Amino acid sequence: MALASRLSPAAYKYISEVLYAHSRIFLGPDKQQLVSSRLANRPKAVGVGSFDQYCDFLSKDNNRDEIEVLVDLIATSHTYFFREQRHFDALTTQLLPELLKHVPDVRNGLRCWSAAVATGEEAFSLAITLAEFNRVQPPVKWRIYGTDISHRALEKARSAIYTTEKVRLPAPGLMTNYFQKGSGPYEGKCRVKADLSSKVTFAHANLFQNSYPVPQPQHIIFCRNVLIYFDPPSRAQLIKRLHEALLPRGYLVIGLSDSLHGIQHKMDNVGGGIFRRAN
Repeated sequence: MALASRLSPAAYKYISEVLYAHSRIFLGPDKQQLVSSRLANRPKAVGVGSFDQYCDFLSKDNNRDEIEVLVDLIATSHTYFFREQRHFDALTTQLLPELLKHVPDVRNGLRCWSAAVATGEEAFSLAITLAEFNRVQPPVKWRIYGTDISHRALEKARSAIYTTEKVRLPAPGLMTNYFQKGSGPYEGKCRVKADLSSKVTFAHANLFQNSYPVPQPQHIIFCRNVLIYFDPPSRAQLIKRLHEALLPRGYLVIGLSDSLHGIQHKMDNVGGGIFRRAN
């Protein structure tokens, strides 16, 4: 019998508790197979023979690095360029025009934070959107900040290298304008061009840590398709903190699978997962 199939209820409960304590990711009773699959190789990797022994290993203070690995493996999420494109369309047709109208200094330094950036596709989609906006409007100086809890995901984001066939862009010409196609050992891959990637800064962050490694306040925060992984008290706490990280009249964008239902907040619901901090 494969090791991955022998995750006992007690071991699953302990791993779930460790994960929650370090990330606030909440695992319900239906995620045991997912955890078993993603952690299948970890007992052997740390030199133990079962998941129960792996839990003992995690409990020792000198093995806290393994907790980082655990969080990395469980937190890995699916993403792609221009996911939920309506939000990028709204950025240029609604959010930016409103900010330029009501926040006088925004043209000299727009700050946009992708708070759960994963492997970087969302941050670079934002960068492409802003670069395209500047091609047809008086230019806005901007910088994008991308944070994530996964060290592995951030390593890929910082490389800015993606499989070409998976880079699906909404308009012809964007690939040529913003990506450099690889050759030789990089055949079939492409890299975000340096003049774009240089405006995107990545940093490791847990959304529930005491402070964030991004300048505040932010004009726009994208925190999409991540609230679904947290329990209600954690969601409420996170929304309160993101609200505090926004400039007055700044925007919070959440995913179409997310909801603020039942969460008290002081933002106007603009619609389509977009919320605006009041003045």
